[in-house]
Amino acid sequence: MDELQSGLYSDYTWSHSHVFAGGTSQVFLLIEWRAGVQKQKTQSKGLRRRIAEEVQLHLQLGEGVQVGQMYGCQGEILNDRNISLSLGSLSEGRAKQLVLELSVGARQSGVYPIVTALWTYMDVLKQKVVLQPSRTIPLQFSNHTTLRYRKADYRVEKVLKLYQNAFILEQAREELEQGNLAQGEDRIRRQADEMLLYATRFRDPEYLKEAEVLYKLSVLYKNTYQQFYSENANWKRDFRLKS
Repeated sequence: MDELQSGLYSDYTWSHSHVFAGGTSQVFLLIEWRAGVQKQKTQSKGLRRRIAEEVQLHLQLGEGVQVGQMYGCQGEILNDRNISLSLGSLSEGRAKQLVLELSVGARQSGVYPIVTALWTYMDVLKQKVVLQPSRTIPLQFSNHTTLRYRKADYRVEKVLKLYQNAFILEQAREELEQGNLAQGEDRIRRQADEMLLYATRFRDPEYLKEAEVLYKLSVLYKNTYQQFYSENANWKRDFRLKS
């Protein structure tokens, strides 16, 4: 009987494989991780076992690199160069994603190390902590001005846009809580319109699904807060009448 071999596997994709060397550039890094296991022949099909727990990603930024927003994760910024991300658990066959917004300063043409990544996790099958070898993710800098007009990697841009919907919903909720019902609803609907536009342009069903969810939420949020303010106004009126 073969011994089970498990592991955590990661991939890194830049929004742009080359950036302009002549000035500060904003670039996004898509990080994906998944768990894999070599199954025994007797293992039942269709069962997904938990492979990794307490997954953590430790990042060290290169010289002149700064992190902006982090999408799909919560990070602890330890100092100017080091960030620790707690990423929970991972089951066999599952994949997760996050996106980092990074600002990289002006450099000479060439390839530079931007981020060094180190993964640690608890191997559930072997009941031991695994420390994977660190990996440095480089980025190519070039003086070709045409780089300014190159389109971003489709997958990176898509994951980023879908994650940004959560930020839009949070902003809309703040508007609604302040009583700005029309503004809050409009913010969500404009984001839904954008998702619908991408769905049509790229014929992508995931964008369409996001658009449908956002349209429904725009109505739900507005009705919920409208009812809340109406009930609150009625309570204040009844209270004044009783007084």
